[in-house]
Amino acid sequence: MGLVRLAAPATPLVTLSEAQEHLRADTAQESGLVAALVEAATAQAEAFCRRRFVTQSWRLTLDAFPAGALVLPYPPLATVQSVKYVDTVYALQTLPTADYVVRPYETPGEIVLARGKSWPAAACEPDAVQVEFTCGYGDPAAVPDAIRRAVLLVVGTLYANRETVAPVAMQEIPHTAEWLLGPFRVLRFAA
Repeated sequence: MGLVRLAAPATPLVTLSEAQEHLRADTAQESGLVAALVEAATAQAEAFCRRRFVTQSWRLTLDAFPAGALVLPYPPLATVQSVKYVDTVYALQTLPTADYVVRPYETPGEIVLARGKSWPAAACEPDAVQVEFTCGYGDPAAVPDAIRRAVLLVVGTLYANRETVAPVAMQEIPHTAEWLLGPFRVLRFAA
């Protein structure tokens, strides 16, 4: 299984001004640092939750079609642009949309076969199946506020602790941020 991001979010989850206000500091000279901390905190929160927050596009590659549902990582799933595969004569084919059903409300989202359909025969080679999809809640305003607050808490922790600290004193994510992110953590893994 491989994953490649095709399009990054158009805007950050938390704006520079929101982060500066949260830090309660005159950070005008450190705007580059604060923007980098927002990016790092967002990436850490996304990894913890196994989600993507602001809309972005990805390509998932598999060596073969699954036996059941094709589970897509990074909920919430917004849309599936295409399901392509390399057929047994090594030609790239696009699976007709009538052959499958997209289930975006599953967590994580999935693609299942339409009634009476079966996955086509794909070549036996790496990355023979390619799925392009869009995920995320939408723009930053559509992301649940608890997630945004957790990212700001992580930004504050990173801003206050710019150097490595003893492992006992600092966790991967501050407890309050982990508590805020907990309800959004995906427990079912994409295969």
